[in-house]
Amino acid sequence: MQFYANKNRLPLKTILFFAVVLFIAYLPVSSFLFFLKNDAFTGYFPPKFFMSESIHSGYLPLWNPYINFGIPQYGDMSSGYWSPLTWLIASTVGYNAYSFTIETLLYILIGGVGMYKLTSSLQLSKHVCTIAAVAFICCGYNVGHLQHFNWLSGAAFLPWCFWSYNQLLSNPSLKNVVKNVLLFYMLVSSAHPGITISAFYFFLAYKLFFLFSNNETKSIGQKLKESGISHLIFVAPFALLAAGMITGYLDILPHFSRSEKVSLADSLLNPTTSQSWMSVLFPFATVKNDAFFHTDVSMRNSYFSLTLLLFFLLSLFSKKTRLQNFLLFTGLFFLLLSTGGIFKTIAYKLIPFIGYIRLNGEFRIFSIFCFMLIAAIELDKFIKQQKPFYGSIKWIYYLVEIIVIAAIAFGIYESVHTKQSIFYNTNIISAQQGLSSKLKALIDNISFYDTLWMQGFIQLFLLWAIKWAMRFRLWSLLKKIVVIDVVIACLLNVPFTGAGKASVATIQQVINKSPNGIPVPKLIPINQYDTLPTEERKMIGDWSMYSKQPGTIREVAYPIALKNTEQYFKSGMGSFMNDFPFVFVNDSNVSKKVTINSFSPQRIDITAATDTNLKILVLQQNFYPYWYSIINNEKKEMSKVSFNFMSTTLNKGSNKITLSFEPTKVKAAMIVSLVVFIILCSLLVFLPRKEAK
Repeated sequence: MQFYANKNRLPLKTILFFAVVLFIAYLPVSSFLFFLKNDAFTGYFPPKFFMSESIHSGYLPLWNPYINFGIPQYGDMSSGYWSPLTWLIASTVGYNAYSFTIETLLYILIGGVGMYKLTSSLQLSKHVCTIAAVAFICCGYNVGHLQHFNWLSGAAFLPWCFWSYNQLLSNPSLKNVVKNVLLFYMLVSSAHPGITISAFYFFLAYKLFFLFSNNETKSIGQKLKESGISHLIFVAPFALLAAGMITGYLDILPHFSRSEKVSLADSLLNPTTSQSWMSVLFPFATVKNDAFFHTDVSMRNSYFSLTLLLFFLLSLFSKKTRLQNFLLFTGLFFLLLSTGGIFKTIAYKLIPFIGYIRLNGEFRIFSIFCFMLIAAIELDKFIKQQKPFYGSIKWIYYLVEIIVIAAIAFGIYESVHTKQSIFYNTNIISAQQGLSSKLKALIDNISFYDTLWMQGFIQLFLLWAIKWAMRFRLWSLLKKIVVIDVVIACLLNVPFTGAGKASVATIQQVINKSPNGIPVPKLIPINQYDTLPTEERKMIGDWSMYSKQPGTIREVAYPIALKNTEQYFKSGMGSFMNDFPFVFVNDSNVSKKVTINSFSPQRIDITAATDTNLKILVLQQNFYPYWYSIINNEKKEMSKVSFNFMSTTLNKGSNKITLSFEPTKVKAAMIVSLVVFIILCSLLVFLPRKEAK
């Protein structure tokens, strides 16, 4: 088994081609006609928006005061806080509805380019590399999880990490070490924690496979020694690069409500059920019939093109390379994990950290990735060995064709028999005003049987085209067929899984209601804060994350929740505390004399006068370490009050008060990460290039 470094840079025209495919395939979103729905703007956008607003106001975004009474932003494992790409966007163009949408699509493009780079390093033909890349861009995982930002970013760097890790194992040079450190950091810093945990086991398994399958005459002991040295050289700079992230995550874990293993019942949530895997042939059929699939629509789609499916099936009955065998068993392992049930239950009890992953559908990206590589290698063998169509692939082709024809017949029969069809609801659709309303009505009224026969006809025509291309060995035509195939599949599914009803411009209009920068909050009771209409709140989330007024009358659904916060909302104290501003003194007469002189996310300068000693200043922000009060030059830690909030004692007379958040260790680790990142990027540019032989 030999892996090669590409001798030439990736052609710009190839990247542009992938960008065009991406734009067309995700046209409802890439055209900005429709926004990314659900979790995209209600969960993933708000912290990024805060980061850019804070940076552009001249503040380091360490504490976010606007989400559920404040969280340490550096401990947010879901927002990509530690990703260099997040910081680049936040500090330049800033985050708005448009830049966030572009960033989401950019991650999908990065994944496709990475797949092209990886398959090229396996010495597959250019046609096969392009097919694999396009299929990865439009695969069912990306289509299904358009609203789950950090699931897409994790998938984006998976092929890049596999490519660079191959280079490191084959040629443990300093430059390859640097590439691996940077790429693995990009994956870990931007991905959902579940993908990071899964990636650890994936690459551990691959390392063992590489050691024991290599034909070199060296002993296992020698291989382990050499491997240990190269990995030690990798781990040390990676730990330094990730110093900020590691410190930030360790800092929040004792206070984080999800810092412990989830219950067994919760660990089985939202799997990619066994019936969902019919999506590898009928992706459009997964957008309906929740009762049949028993999981969220985002977890069902695993499509990776009809052509690659045929050659994946062929590989099951053909002599496989060692790499294909590894990928097959690894892909099946993650497939079983993704389905939940008894296999996930066993893994929950026996495999460390697997019990922290609640949504099992994210495991399937590793299965799709493995199956696509197996199929790409098999297709490449078919092309290079000049096998005829009427050979081993013939019976697989006709078996799939029979299944498709049967699905068409079943779908048409049930549509007519049950009258569950779009054709029985044309009046409802035509009565709607505007394109978005008609599309919404179409989505609501199409039936599972409609999707089955519609997808069936598409697949049947594609099968005929694939047969023609393979019979006459028209590989350029086959590449075009795959592009058409995955683009159609993508366009059919995006309205159901990723595109909301409103346009990006409409979302931006709502976001524009947020005050610019980091203004000084008004000292009004929390229960008098402005709110949004229900329809707008559904699109962008709770207004408390945008209003620039610290505090909320209700708990906002957000992945990062502190234990104190949960206790507070369960206690019912809000009915009393919401009658006060986010900062106040426990004396109504004195509260009117509280003045905010300046405000930033982690520093508040206040003036307050009291007639007696022992008056309490209350800051309605989550109690957390590193918050201090400086009163008349006397510095002390804040105390806890009302389950959750912070307080400090005032002196008689006029008090000049500074409340500051000072996570010194995190800031020091952040500087280390920045310096190491600059050094590694410089090494990557200036170190001489050494190719694998």
